[in-house]
Amino acid sequence: MKPKVCQLVTLSEWGGAQHVVYTLASHLKDEFACTVACGPGGELVERVRLHNIPVTVIPALRRALNPWLDATALWQIVRLLRNGHFDILHCHSSKAGILGRLAARITGVPIVLFTAHGWAFTEGRSYWKRWLAAQLERIASRWTTKIVCVSHHDRELALRFNVAQPECLVVIHNGIDPSPFSLANDSVIRREFGLSGDLVITTIGRMAVPKDPLTLLRAYRILNPSNAKVVIVGDGPLRAAVERHIDRNMLRGRVLLAGMRYNVPDLLAASDVFVLASRWEGLPLTIIEAMMAGLPVVATNVGGVTELVEHGVTGIIVPPGNAEALAMAIRQLLEDADLRRRMGQAGRQHALEKFTVDRMVAEVKALYTTLLAT
Repeated sequence: MKPKVCQLVTLSEWGGAQHVVYTLASHLKDEFACTVACGPGGELVERVRLHNIPVTVIPALRRALNPWLDATALWQIVRLLRNGHFDILHCHSSKAGILGRLAARITGVPIVLFTAHGWAFTEGRSYWKRWLAAQLERIASRWTTKIVCVSHHDRELALRFNVAQPECLVVIHNGIDPSPFSLANDSVIRREFGLSGDLVITTIGRMAVPKDPLTLLRAYRILNPSNAKVVIVGDGPLRAAVERHIDRNMLRGRVLLAGMRYNVPDLLAASDVFVLASRWEGLPLTIIEAMMAGLPVVATNVGGVTELVEHGVTGIIVPPGNAEALAMAIRQLLEDADLRRRMGQAGRQHALEKFTVDRMVAEVKALYTTLLAT
């Protein structure tokens, strides 16, 4: 019989953690009996079901703290684990990581993993939130067989906060399937957004504080280029603030809001520069996607970003929250087509060598196999 694995993530709306869950479940289903469990109402559920992988929706599982809903979600996860008789529980994201590991402790799941897709106590957050998150993670680590960090930065951060012993922490970088980027077609995107003749600055990410889209807009205002547009892909709680900023500064038609999109390779094929202005990160899949698409990257020095982007070789690294530095870096690339080409080619080669989905899946499979054999 195949070993039974449950992949548990807080939200089912599409994002980096959900992408990893989907990838692991779909690529490992031949060797492992995989089940995906998550909160209700998102893209992840539909994608996983297309692969005939069982999905359990945890109705009470939400991102925000809510004592009643969290207690209910814990009970729902306990019931899932008791009924499922899983050999491995693999948790992703902070809320699912805490509740899932507690539920595994209650039900006696033999192997419990947690992937930290960027720690809740990472740089850029308020001190008391970081302190509280670190205390919770330290407690939960006692119920964890291994903690998977998506970057060496995050492993060092966990050691600095004394979250777990060194032998408990392993690093497995995220990975992307390169094949869709070789088949991408930019023509439909360029027609849809009226991008003919323009240089295109693209960012992809949830419109929320961690991704800091407003700093990108401030940098664009500083640049004020006549021949370049910004395409923002994603949605989220800051969308209204972004739209107000666009209207106040008369940027309609120059800053384009694409909303949620799943044709990322085509969007990146229509782009010239990729920008990620995050205040904190784990290991951003969007940067790997941009590198696979052969784009130069301008990104902030947060989380594991410098493990992806080599400053001056595959892109330009700037401090977080600094619109002036971000504007200067973007200008350097907009004004030098040869630099864009060289950085883009170097980035694609780096991504193909280090950040493929096959490498990520193989490392996770090896971890599962080793733990099951002990």
